Amino acid sequence: MGTEERVRRPEETELSMGAGRHGSSIHAIVTDLGQVLLRFDQEPCWVKILATCDHPEARQQFRQVYARAGIGCGQTEPEVFFRQAAEAMGMRMSYADFRVAWSDMFWEDPEVIELIARAPVRHRIILSNTNAIHWDWIREQYGHVLSRFDHCLASHECGVEKPDAEIYRIAMSRTGLPASAHLFIDDLAENVEGARAAGMDAVLHADAASLREEFQRRGLA
Repeated sequence: MGTEERVRRPEETELSMGAGRHGSSIHAIVTDLGQVLLRFDQEPCWVKILATCDHPEARQQFRQVYARAGIGCGQTEPEVFFRQAAEAMGMRMSYADFRVAWSDMFWEDPEVIELIARAPVRHRIILSNTNAIHWDWIREQYGHVLSRFDHCLASHECGVEKPDAEIYRIAMSRTGLPASAHLFIDDLAENVEGARAAGMDAVLHADAASLREEFQRRGLA
């Protein structure tokens, strides 16, 4: 290195100390939203929606429209998507009614929320595959949950969905930390594998009890 020593930035100094003051090398938690912070059940929503549809395969028609529209990546405006879906499904429902029927499926998992909120880390980030309709509903109904995080990243605003490598890079850019300093939490194996491929530590979420065990192994609880 010669005779000159590079001055370390504060975050580099902290990370160079190994486990750090809390006994963990993890300094940022990046978590999915659905089935982690907010549990959900789509079936009651579909009972309401399908009761207004004429097409015998309306739910399959909806899936096809959803995929084509790219609404999860923000490629189609919500009301345009609704009109396309309504036509394909033969759905007799207003946009306002559809918005509620399709979104009113969530409830909080308070034990998971508190576990993440109390973890001794510097950054907490939500990284969710979602769409503008659901995201607006979640912000209205669960803003108190979102407010406990430093950043809330939604796929339709990022323009890319998990497990694309770019969305993990977007999340990590919010912290300025090395990939290995992030713990990623998701209930889908392909998203967990995507995070690991990006260099993050990652766990497949099942419930609060197993997440607590994962946190304890990493000195986070």
